Amino acid sequence: MQRASDLLFGVSMFAEPISIKIIDRTSSAMNELCNIGIRGKPLWHQHNSDRYESLNNIEYLKYSGCVDATLMNIVKLAEVGKLQALPSFDPYGNQINSMSNENSVRGLQIEASRDTTMVNVGPNDIVELLMNVNQWWMTFHNIVSRATILGSFMNGVEGSYDGRLHVMNAEFHLPSPVVPTRECCFARYCKQFSPNDWAVVDVSLEDLFPYPSNNFRKRPSGCLIKGMPNGGSKVTWVEHVEADHSQLNDLFKPLVTSGLAFGATRWLASLVRHFEWSETLKTTQFFTDGNAFIPQIGRTSFLKLADRMMRKFCANLSATTTNPWMRLAPFPGSTDVRVMIQNNMPGTSNNPVGTTIVFSTTIWFNISPNQLFNFLRHEKSRNKWDILSKSLSIQQFACMTIGEHLENRVSLLRASNSKDKTEIFYLQESYADETASYVIYAPLDESALIHLAKGSSPDNVIAFPSGFAIIPGGLPKDKGNNTSRNESLLTISFNLIDKASNITSIPPESVQTIYGIITETVTAIKDALSCHSRLNNWVQDELKKGPVKK
Repeated sequence: MQRASDLLFGVSMFAEPISIKIIDRTSSAMNELCNIGIRGKPLWHQHNSDRYESLNNIEYLKYSGCVDATLMNIVKLAEVGKLQALPSFDPYGNQINSMSNENSVRGLQIEASRDTTMVNVGPNDIVELLMNVNQWWMTFHNIVSRATILGSFMNGVEGSYDGRLHVMNAEFHLPSPVVPTRECCFARYCKQFSPNDWAVVDVSLEDLFPYPSNNFRKRPSGCLIKGMPNGGSKVTWVEHVEADHSQLNDLFKPLVTSGLAFGATRWLASLVRHFEWSETLKTTQFFTDGNAFIPQIGRTSFLKLADRMMRKFCANLSATTTNPWMRLAPFPGSTDVRVMIQNNMPGTSNNPVGTTIVFSTTIWFNISPNQLFNFLRHEKSRNKWDILSKSLSIQQFACMTIGEHLENRVSLLRASNSKDKTEIFYLQESYADETASYVIYAPLDESALIHLAKGSSPDNVIAFPSGFAIIPGGLPKDKGNNTSRNESLLTISFNLIDKASNITSIPPESVQTIYGIITETVTAIKDALSCHSRLNNWVQDELKKGPVKK
């Protein structure tokens, strides 16, 4: 249901004074994006050894014409390492008249990053994805909690996105319920410069209308898309925003302030993953053991169910206002656990009618995200942390890789007892990029497995996604000529069917069960990783000793 502010915005945006301001602002924003999107040093500089670039705030102030008497004070801030405290110097600030809005932007801090990658589709496909709000939201489901078009202007050719302008609102999230979401109202403008060159820009509009959220603003952000001779596209993404960091959990501050959490690299990684996934749906390659054969139509069903599980998992972990997260009362030695009660009504979901509890916690680990991801995704280590599989033998009997990296895959696992009898089947998707990793799974019974293998609709299959989201923790550490991240933030999320709970309360015995599952899982992961670390250290010590003398 649309909020009153959205309805007001949707009606008022077409009034002439407002519409002219919107069009003028997006035109200026497009010019800025095209300029800063192609400039090099000193405006942009490489962020440590990471792939993406960070904006030089002082150079940006010079570029945007905001150089005045305060510039020397900014230089002094830079010299003492306090650039994070930069005030908001908005080149569109002369259009802001509301005192309440001036107060709202006070304290917002700048995040600005740029990254470039190649995508194996033409510019038109990318433009269509960005300008169709449903496609955009579905593609970036791991970032966008919700999105709505409030109205549109058309200044170009009918049937083309060239000159199209949408007024939108959207909410953005990290995969953890403890990180506040970001919400803003913005204009999205698309322009074609040549048959192979497009640009799509976003810029905030909150100052034009009263808006319920004031913790986030978009400066000119978006992407430049250039068609390549091989049929693919070169995409340069710029993400330039102001955000409120005051409510951030301390564990997440290094990642957010570095520009990686909501930055250009994360958007590009999600874009690449979307097209890799689309290509996988067309492929016929499916690796199985000698006893398994799954036809193409069945493979598509498994992929679509895994996709639904991933989307649901990401939607569950968002701190969006539509997710009624509650914090459980802690006890000595416990972790910070959040719970959300979902009441499944008839016809509203793929789950059985009744109450389910989603519960989650985030834990810091002194291990690299890649090591933690490989430990959690691999079938050989699953019985070291999975409560249901502790005494069972796990085997992957079929998998389909997504893209070029073998660890990005959809897998079918079986858990067997000592008599080689299958106790549990799992459908699992594992995925990793530079900014985050996911291991999502759901148990399936044998009848569901047969149903999917025959190509029947996955919409009729019940699947409660549980799993892990891993993001880098802490700042990169220099190791000679290399920079690595040796800390991880692991967010765990499980589903529990609980007939005793209702939408307003959880009985004590259910709370005890939740804490038991979380505690046992976290302890098992820590113990297994500690053992693995000790083994690695022993191997390194032995290698340092050199060959044994006879």
